[in-house]
Amino acid sequence: MANAALGKKGAAGPAVTPPRRIDAAVMRDEMHRAVILIALSTFVLLLIGVVMVYSATAPTGLRNAVVNDTSNPFEVANTQLFYSLVGVFLAIIAALLPSRFYRRFAVGLFALGIGLQLLVITPLGVVRNGNRNWVSFGGILQIQPSEFLKIATIVFLAAALARLRPETATWKDYVIPAGLGTAIGVISIMVGRDMGTALMYVMIALGMFWLAGLPGRYLLSIAGFGVLLAAVAVAADPSRLERVTYYFGTLFSLPDSVSPTQQDYALWAFGSGGIGGSGLGTGAEKWPGNLAEAQTDFIFAVIGEELGLGGCLVVIALFIVLGWSLTRICRFHPDKFARFTAGGVAVWLTGQALMNMLVVTGVLPVFGVPLPFISQGGSAVLAGLLGIGVAESMALSAPGVRESFRVRHHLAFRARALVRRGTHE
Repeated sequence: MANAALGKKGAAGPAVTPPRRIDAAVMRDEMHRAVILIALSTFVLLLIGVVMVYSATAPTGLRNAVVNDTSNPFEVANTQLFYSLVGVFLAIIAALLPSRFYRRFAVGLFALGIGLQLLVITPLGVVRNGNRNWVSFGGILQIQPSEFLKIATIVFLAAALARLRPETATWKDYVIPAGLGTAIGVISIMVGRDMGTALMYVMIALGMFWLAGLPGRYLLSIAGFGVLLAAVAVAADPSRLERVTYYFGTLFSLPDSVSPTQQDYALWAFGSGGIGGSGLGTGAEKWPGNLAEAQTDFIFAVIGEELGLGGCLVVIALFIVLGWSLTRICRFHPDKFARFTAGGVAVWLTGQALMNMLVVTGVLPVFGVPLPFISQGGSAVLAGLLGIGVAESMALSAPGVRESFRVRHHLAFRARALVRRGTHE
């Protein structure tokens, strides 16, 4: 029956089974630990990103400085550093805001995100690499609205899905407003022809619907329909069709030394990097004429060449720590809105990192998605850090968590004072 409850036995995802009762002290400690690990892993990823952007942009910057007779060959990297610092500031503000703020203004934030995204079809829209996915405000500031739409959608879906009870909800309850909002978001992104971001957007939405308990048969139906639409979008665009056709035609072949692609250069970078890498700043594939987009979508290849397998494993481990910490919020937080929000951020950041790495290593065809916190791009780093701030806000909203930081800070201060006094005596 169409209106049968979705939450019947054996029907669905993790939210169907009522969450077990968790001791308040255990919950508080888990949230406390998650806040610290999220902050540390994000900071290290951000630091690696800034350093690697300086390295990846150095050859082009030096060449442009000589050709154009300028004195700042690191302008792009300096801009990335600036956006990273601004992003950290915004993340702190986002973390200090209470979770009820996001829940109260979820619809407004989503509407603002859609409004910004639709600006790409106005005269403010800017075309880059065949996609109209940027907005320029007088040439002074350019942003990619779809990056900010991701976090706005996560908050919106979390608020909408948190109101549902999987044991009594019908499929119509999932469609309105959560499903309808997701469809509006995908359409607004595809208006700018940014298929890579649209795929990531759908992945985030499916992950959150699964967390909310939507049965697997519905998720599979939605995924199948999405694959069909993606195939149509690829077939309708010669550039996309060429990339996908080339990918399947060369999937099991060696890199083409005559007419190498981005992925060919990336594979050479990984191969020449070996275990320990060639050394920071010494990579050859990032030089002009070789790996295109070395500082953005393919920066993981620069890491592989200069820092080797060890550097790549460190980056992967940091994303694992970040994802694990976010899922601890999903598991132990007492509020569904907070759990779904943290889960959405986890799917977004770790899922996008995985997709980027699979593209760079040639496992998937090229579709432009940056490596969170590491790829060059102001909008991407700002949006990612805002997402981290929102997730931290969810953890800090759990009972006793904010107080635990103040108490432990006070105890540490007292212990330090006792040590100093004993030293003087």
